[in-house]
Amino acid sequence: MSKYDEIDFEKIALQMQKQVKKDPNNVQLRNELAIVFMEINQYEDAFFQLQAAAEIKPSVQTLYNLGYFYFAEGKPIIEDIGSGSFEEDAEEEEMSYTWEIADKEAFDIVEDLLKNKPRHYFPYNVMGEMYIKKEKYEEAIGILEEAITLTPSLENLNNLGLCYYKKGRLPEAAECFRKAHLLRSSNNYSLFPFLSYGICLAHLGKKSEAKEAAKELLLLSEKEEEALEADIAEIYYILEDYEEVVKIYSKLDWEFYSEEFFPTYFYSLWKLSKTKEIEELASKTIQRKEKEMKEVIQDTDEEEEFKVECEEVTKEDIAFIKNTVKEVYWGKAPTVKYEPTLETRCYLYGCFRHTDANPSYFSI
Repeated sequence: MSKYDEIDFEKIALQMQKQVKKDPNNVQLRNELAIVFMEINQYEDAFFQLQAAAEIKPSVQTLYNLGYFYFAEGKPIIEDIGSGSFEEDAEEEEMSYTWEIADKEAFDIVEDLLKNKPRHYFPYNVMGEMYIKKEKYEEAIGILEEAITLTPSLENLNNLGLCYYKKGRLPEAAECFRKAHLLRSSNNYSLFPFLSYGICLAHLGKKSEAKEAAKELLLLSEKEEEALEADIAEIYYILEDYEEVVKIYSKLDWEFYSEEFFPTYFYSLWKLSKTKEIEELASKTIQRKEKEMKEVIQDTDEEEEFKVECEEVTKEDIAFIKNTVKEVYWGKAPTVKYEPTLETRCYLYGCFRHTDANPSYFSI
């Protein structure tokens, strides 16, 4: 249990609100109150505090935190606003609001901040993610390279590797993923950078290194209960080590794994002349899906729209499985369509859980 789990944040929020009323221009206090509000899932109130802080004192911290909130959470749209200020209206219990994506607002704020070359890597990391989201990989590369010169992190190294991978620069991508994996910490224990590293090595034909990475990944995945076995098997598939592919896939409970992995598994079985296993798994999966679909359709409590959707999806899945078997028997080798995972974390200035911040409210 974290030391923060024992803190009564609702009580702290009430006390801090009183302090803000006494000292409304204290933007540091408003920033800390916003973070406390997020601890108790009052994101609308958190937004109003961040917005007010940025209006009172538009500094790198206040503007960035507002921009990051826009990017990570969006923005609340207030409905039925009566008289009074935006913040006063938002505090009324009867107010209702909806959330909207606010990527443009986030981009505009962070882009403007970066013109002044801030010396902290958070804005660069976030801008890199924004560019990746827009599939502007060249722009993201330049920004993420700047972030790394300030502070290398699992996130900016992995995301730079993602951009290189998308641009077909596999040697550079592999090196970024390798370095990213070495920076696993309490902020991010993700194994995806290491998985991407293994995939790159396999594509580069570095068989022994790729197999070593896959072997270590299997141990880490089991130890940390990440269930990445199916993804790791694709490293062996790229290396055409079909025995290892089958060895891994044959241990999986396919009720909990997507049939998107069937093409590489079935092809590996076919290469080893194990067509019986292909027929059995395909038949068993199709029967299970048909049974599940029938149960949904016959359930009187389910909405008709959901039943129609379930039937359509199930038929598509079954058609995919049958077509996969057909193509495998034709000898068509499936292509691994690997997509590196974008890595992120909390980038809020002053967040006590994810930084070394020591907020004043701990003494309340």
